[in-house]
Amino acid sequence: MWNRRNREQPLIPVTLLFLLVCLQGALGALTVTLLLKPLIVTAHLLGGLSTLGILWWLSLTPERRDLSARELGLRKFALLGLAVLAAQIFLGGWTSTNYAAVACPDLPTCQQAWWPPMDFRNAFALWRGLDIDYTAGVLANPARIAIHVTHRLGALATGSVFILLGALSIARARSRRLRIIGGLIIGAMLLQIGIGVTMVHLALPLPLATLHNAGAALLVICMVTLLRVLWPAPEDGVVPLPDGHRTR
Repeated sequence: MWNRRNREQPLIPVTLLFLLVCLQGALGALTVTLLLKPLIVTAHLLGGLSTLGILWWLSLTPERRDLSARELGLRKFALLGLAVLAAQIFLGGWTSTNYAAVACPDLPTCQQAWWPPMDFRNAFALWRGLDIDYTAGVLANPARIAIHVTHRLGALATGSVFILLGALSIARARSRRLRIIGGLIIGAMLLQIGIGVTMVHLALPLPLATLHNAGAALLVICMVTLLRVLWPAPEDGVVPLPDGHRTR
């Protein structure tokens, strides 16, 4: 029987998982019927990675321990990291679905310029109506460049946040598990950045593009693991109170 107060019976994640699976089925059908509309395909990507994240959360066994004050201070930063990762995954999906990945064939510049002509207004128009076939994309090159450059800037921001988050997790950790996940977050982010840079230099080979998606999934797994460590199950018989005290 479900019990909302018992974290061993996670009603909310299971409910979210059921809703996500239903939504993914609908998005899969719309991807075909709406002719590869970028918003639908990108939402399908986010839904898939969200499903992975919830499944991974449910597979983890929460620790039963109290967090130190320094570890508790990581919670807000970890939630910020999750939000930044979600935004960057959206940018990655938007880049792919608008065929903007090849808009900047050079690095660190784009089109041999640090700030080439870009059309942000059309680049991030989420809806363009029905009956438009998006195969091979419909955007002009300045709009595609704007998308690609934004994704690069997002990568810099996400990389900075994740490396700092990983370093703080290692520095503040009282448990070995938290130190390990902090190191994995840094390693996964450096790997993802390396894959992205190599993709540009090698003109976007398909195996590397697939590996880049796998790197995003790895980052999701690392972040979910960190959040699970930072939200351990309460000790047996201990009920947390709103003011931070505990009672048995």
